[in-house]
Amino acid sequence: MDQSLKRLLFHHYKKIITILIITIAGIYLIQTITDIVSWKNDYKYFSSEKAHLNFEKQLKDSYEFEDQEKGKIFLFYDLKKEHAIYTDDFNTFRNYSLTIFNPNEDANQQRYNSYPYYNEHFIQLLMIFIIVGTLLFLIDLKSNFNTLLFTSKYKRSSIYWYKYYYIGGTMALTLFISKAVSILAYRFFIPHDYLNISLSQQLFSSFSGWLTLVSFFILSSFLGLIIGNWLFGISAILVMFFTFNRFLSNIDYISQTFFNSHIEETSTVSSNVLNNVLPLQQVSIQPINYLPLFILVFSASIVLFFGQRLFEHISLENRGSFIIIPTLKRTIQLLVIIYGMITFAASTFLITAFPNEKLSLSSQIISYTKIIFIFVIIYYVTEYILFDKKPTFLKKINL
Repeated sequence: MDQSLKRLLFHHYKKIITILIITIAGIYLIQTITDIVSWKNDYKYFSSEKAHLNFEKQLKDSYEFEDQEKGKIFLFYDLKKEHAIYTDDFNTFRNYSLTIFNPNEDANQQRYNSYPYYNEHFIQLLMIFIIVGTLLFLIDLKSNFNTLLFTSKYKRSSIYWYKYYYIGGTMALTLFISKAVSILAYRFFIPHDYLNISLSQQLFSSFSGWLTLVSFFILSSFLGLIIGNWLFGISAILVMFFTFNRFLSNIDYISQTFFNSHIEETSTVSSNVLNNVLPLQQVSIQPINYLPLFILVFSASIVLFFGQRLFEHISLENRGSFIIIPTLKRTIQLLVIIYGMITFAASTFLITAFPNEKLSLSSQIISYTKIIFIFVIIYYVTEYILFDKKPTFLKKINL
């Protein structure tokens, strides 16, 4: 180990390391305390006479609503039995209201992934991991600090891995410890009867969420490594951030179409793609969708080691280009086209090529025309951004 390089990078990153530890651990600490206190307050409420009186009042009020069973209170919609569940028993209502992880057949479980008492702020953490990952290389490649490192005695491979060691390692370890402490807190302070989740389910579920965030960090850092133009780079990352969900959804759709003989239609109440396609939005007793998780982890592993080789051959002269490594432009273009076609055209193609019922000729023509149009748009956009080539018709009108 090059101790002088470690000291140099630690001094350079120590402030951001401190901020990341406080931010990630703080999110879990505040949320865990808030949720457990909230549950304790509700438990105290349901043990009071006021809760009984309010329950009786709700039973009486139920006679005023035409869409509700008279003399009963709505609990949840049962997806398996396909009807609403009502109750007139206070203990049943109380136990359901205090249960943290609802049953899989509960529409609330399908929509929200877990009871509101448990929330890991997945979206906020995802944004933190993506932003920090992107800036890990992008900022330094634009600064004099990277110029100093590249002209020093240090190996580029060592610089590359120490960056991950300090920033990626800090985020991954802090997230892992925070998740573990949060799980232990819930299991210690809340009675087991109200959890409705086994320790193995909770650990494995939470670990898959950890893998998801770490994988997104690595993928984002790779984008930050190869991107040299701030405007196009950040725009591309934002586009990917808002479309990756749909990309994974279509991958899952393709898998079901070609490899599953029985495809279950998704209920409208469970059509939240974040819950159904990403490995997890929050800790849940729902089965983990392994295909997107495998794609994420495998892709992250590939780019992690491939990124080292690229980092060793980066030329700072290309820092103003959209892609800082010219030899990668055609490969990047191909990947963008594949990604774009899967994201925006895969569902249209599958519905048209493998319809549940026969489509009219005009419908097929419209669908295939749409697919071709999407391909043409993606191709010319990448030609312009990557190679500064304008379509002929744009040149003629001087655009």
